Amino acid sequence: MNNTYFEKLSRQGFSTITSSLQRFVQNTYTLQFTTFFWCQSGEALITIDGYRFRFIQGSIAICPTGSNITVHDITSDFSTRFLGVSEDIWLAARCSFSPEVLQAITCRAYKGRGSANEQAFISNVFKQGEIIEEELLYANDADYCRKNIILSANAMLLFAQHAQSTSSAEQVKKDMGLEEKEKIFLQFRDLMAVHFRNERSVQFYADKLGLSTRNLNSVCQRAAGQNAKNLIDHYTIVELQVSLMYTHKSFQELVEEFHFPDQSYLNRYFKRHTGFSLSEFRSKRALAATV
Repeated sequence: MNNTYFEKLSRQGFSTITSSLQRFVQNTYTLQFTTFFWCQSGEALITIDGYRFRFIQGSIAICPTGSNITVHDITSDFSTRFLGVSEDIWLAARCSFSPEVLQAITCRAYKGRGSANEQAFISNVFKQGEIIEEELLYANDADYCRKNIILSANAMLLFAQHAQSTSSAEQVKKDMGLEEKEKIFLQFRDLMAVHFRNERSVQFYADKLGLSTRNLNSVCQRAAGQNAKNLIDHYTIVELQVSLMYTHKSFQELVEEFHFPDQSYLNRYFKRHTGFSLSEFRSKRALAATV
């Protein structure tokens, strides 16, 4: 990754790059943008938000903004493709999936090597991103059509991961080699996907897992660099953002769906985490979508 990669991400909403990750070995890095990784060659031992696995040729991983990545070791021939996307494009791409399905995709970030057809499909999606990026060098702006093409490309990568998550589940388990605390973190994420609309109390999840809140926070801090409450709130805010951007649900409907006491409470909660009121966010994103 380099400055040009980040400049393109900020300007046009996405960017692609090839990297050996050599400079990141034995370091932890927090992602600034949602990123798809696809291993082209070699292999690496990597931890993503508590998941430790061998990233082998043909495997793919997705890491939302804020994910913590540690590269422990890599082979000399290791090479991976990155496709980074902005918050707007990520939220738009993932709105086709229910929170539960998206949790199944992103919670277990790593997907093992797929079939030859799946590999060709993923390769073509990354190639599509490269072609669009090349075209943008000669365009003044990322026009509506190009934006929707890259949005579709991201959605297709999500669909590809969802397919691989069932077909390669056993291989993934073999590759990951989780420690006990990492398993607890996965259980917490699974519980959160089921209960986040009704329960945002750390105590609730700690009780479900048979832990103290202090121990649960310790597990989350180690795996994801955040405490349990921050993870619960982040998950809730992302789902609220998707609902505000891509559904016509009223604020009162969101109050009822997410079990908030009233609209005023929901509005304060949302503004505390995003800096925008519900109406400001919906208006801002609606305007951005037309640009």
